[in-house]
Amino acid sequence: MERRNIIEKLPRVPVFHVPHDGNEFPEELMEAVCISRGEFLKYHETMRDRDIENIIPREYSNSLSVQKFKISRLLCDVERFLGPEEEMERYGMGFCYENAYDGTRIKNVTEELKAKTLKYYREHHRAVDDMCGRYPRILFFDLHSYSDEIVPADHLEPGRETPDVCIGTDPEHTPGLLTATVRECFETAGYQTAVNYPYSGCFVPDAVMNGNCKTDCAAIMIELNRRIYCDDEGDPKLKELEKLRGIMEQIVKRLGIGSNQEIKGESGTENDVDG
Repeated sequence: MERRNIIEKLPRVPVFHVPHDGNEFPEELMEAVCISRGEFLKYHETMRDRDIENIIPREYSNSLSVQKFKISRLLCDVERFLGPEEEMERYGMGFCYENAYDGTRIKNVTEELKAKTLKYYREHHRAVDDMCGRYPRILFFDLHSYSDEIVPADHLEPGRETPDVCIGTDPEHTPGLLTATVRECFETAGYQTAVNYPYSGCFVPDAVMNGNCKTDCAAIMIELNRRIYCDDEGDPKLKELEKLRGIMEQIVKRLGIGSNQEIKGESGTENDVDG
């Protein structure tokens, strides 16, 4: 108990996870692509989290606190579960994509391809786990972007607009104060937010989930709708990215990173925030 009290007085180290903006295309994985390279790259541009790493506070942007997966998500998606429990498998979009968001078949997926893809998948997860093991307490920001066209239809509610910012939470690892702070900072800046809509959940490192490390992890997902920072051609607008980076800096400051302020509260759900 005394050791736990000591640990809880330590500040959380912020960690920024960027899993879906990789721009590398290993040939051993590209050999399975069954559409033209030009078509594949077009899907890649539509589905990647364009420039999302540029909202990371400058203090941390070039540090070990950033875990970015460098390979295209169309070749390996490190945020998918392995096995039938992954809901995106039914769309052909598990860890090893067979289809793009619109159902177009983009790769011939074989057991051999899955084995090659797993090598990259597990290497990234090991890197994230190793990073977690270096710190007793972390604040894990899972950073993403999305556009309305790629959201699966069954993720949408009739008549409900998609938000500017989707905030994803984990029942065990997202304290209520973390959810409320992120939501307030974006809404004060003029953005519309929603919790766990149209996407839900949050990536939590394997080592934390399976208890292989004792790191105290508070985690949250931030999904930015591309419309708030990209132009009609899909290219990021630097002024908007700077504004969003400023909001992230405010969130980190508000949560007392680098001080002994605690992040406390129950798991973050929409009801917790709205009271």
